[in-house]
Amino acid sequence: MVQFVFNGKEYHINFVGCSIFPQGYPAIIGNLNEMPGVNMLADIGNGTMNIMYINNRKAVESKCWTEKLGVNQCVIAAQNVVMEKTGAKIDSTVIESVIRTGTADIGEKYLGIIISVVKKYAAEIFETFRKYEYNPDLMKLFIVGGGGCIIRNFTEYDKARVIINSDICATAKGYEQIALSTLRKDMN
Repeated sequence: MVQFVFNGKEYHINFVGCSIFPQGYPAIIGNLNEMPGVNMLADIGNGTMNIMYINNRKAVESKCWTEKLGVNQCVIAAQNVVMEKTGAKIDSTVIESVIRTGTADIGEKYLGIIISVVKKYAAEIFETFRKYEYNPDLMKLFIVGGGGCIIRNFTEYDKARVIINSDICATAKGYEQIALSTLRKDMN
């Protein structure tokens, strides 16, 4: 039972159950059948990148890490380099467009600078994977979250071994699948 006051109104909430999942895990729940052996999951979000191992279709709780390597850090880095090299302030929405699509309606000089920064950032992401013993010959890599665009648009990778889920609703669909499975179990 939790009791609190919010906006002058008193609330009493009785929790009857709670499920906690590692960041990114619900987004791949529908892909677990594709995960025999050793796999790495990377959820590249706006502020952080969450990494975890999934071995033989099961999350490995002891191999779960969070790095401050989200898309927003890439955007800030690109803004800083554009400012440093040209003296121009560039809006974050322009950089986000480049990240999402690989291009934007801007001058080639600016586009080249942004692409260079994003490619360097993508390389840093893969360096981080290797820090946690990622080996593309020994495991598949599953990427979820908006940062998957950085990998898809700015790196070369083996599409058979690196799977990028660009469905922005993947996490919500995963939670729905988990909830339905729980309800079915409770009904039996």
